[in-house]
Amino acid sequence: MISLIPSSIRRYRNQRHLTLENVSGIAGMSVQHLSEIESSKRDPRLSSIERIADAMELAVMLVPEHMAPDIRRYIASQGRVFTTTQTQKDPSNDDPA
Repeated sequence: MISLIPSSIRRYRNQRHLTLENVSGIAGMSVQHLSEIESSKRDPRLSSIERIADAMELAVMLVPEHMAPDIRRYIASQGRVFTTTQTQKDPSNDDPA
């Protein structure tokens, strides 16, 4: 599985004009450690991801894998669109009229 977390952390940090020093200080980790996480040189523990997220006023959310595409679409549309994958209706279950 390719993780989007490192690039997301860096992108969001840069969008907020936060430095590595700002975030690492609040998160209680070294600048080197945060830099290695952002550059995918180190696989972070969930606790580290949570501390980084807290430092940037973000929430970490775990979702069932089958829901991830819908949630990504919702986030990408900035909350304007929410659609779920519809299952095909089985015509054999229809009552004859």
